[in-house]
Amino acid sequence: MGIGRLPNIRQPTSFFDVFTVTAVSIAVVAIVLTIWRGTIVRIEMGAFIVLIFLWVVWAVTQILERAAK
Repeated sequence: MGIGRLPNIRQPTSFFDVFTVTAVSIAVVAIVLTIWRGTIVRIEMGAFIVLIFLWVVWAVTQILERAAK
């Protein structure tokens, strides 16, 4: 029994990729904000979340474009 596939970040092919990247990102932000506190860290995590949001929008667009072909 294998552990399954890793999410593909450069060429997302399914919503599994989007969900996995989003869930891992949320966990990383939660851990970082639990360990370190401060204004700079919060700004960095905010920027990280914005990047993840932009990636999710791009990934969903790519998946839907491929599905329409």
